[in-house]
Amino acid sequence: MQYFQETDSKIVFTVPNEVSYPTLPESANRTTGGSPRRYFLPLPDESSLIRKAWAVSHEVENREVAQEARNLLIVIQEIIDSFQMFGFDIGYLPPLDAFVVDDGSILIEWIYSNFRLGFNIETNPRDSGWYLVSNRQLGDIGASGHTIGLDINKLFLWLFNFVLSNSK
Repeated sequence: MQYFQETDSKIVFTVPNEVSYPTLPESANRTTGGSPRRYFLPLPDESSLIRKAWAVSHEVENREVAQEARNLLIVIQEIIDSFQMFGFDIGYLPPLDAFVVDDGSILIEWIYSNFRLGFNIETNPRDSGWYLVSNRQLGDIGASGHTIGLDINKLFLWLFNFVLSNSK
């Protein structure tokens, strides 16, 4: 059985495997809802932006490191998809790079000509972190920190806004 979600703009979306609250034609002023997340988003391993990093997360031997990397990539994918749903053109963005380091950690990077940002997922979660560095053209920015205790959604949203502002 397929369910549908109608919006004010009269666009109808198919909502798979979710309880539906059908709207009647005469209920134009009624709002219905459901779970807005993950139903309109492609699976993480299908995205061209995170595909390589997702594959690398399956190469690392430490299961906790692999899972943390995949959790981060899911956050990244959800934020990118949200921007796409709001009409932002992000087709020009290069894919994330990822590497398994000799010590069993994973480095996930987004590399541009004037800056790079990255996340290191370590075997000891207290050592995992993030960074943003730029060249002189963007003001020699150097920002970094540990990820433990941080709201990764807010952090990546801030970093992604930097990417959108400085990548064209």
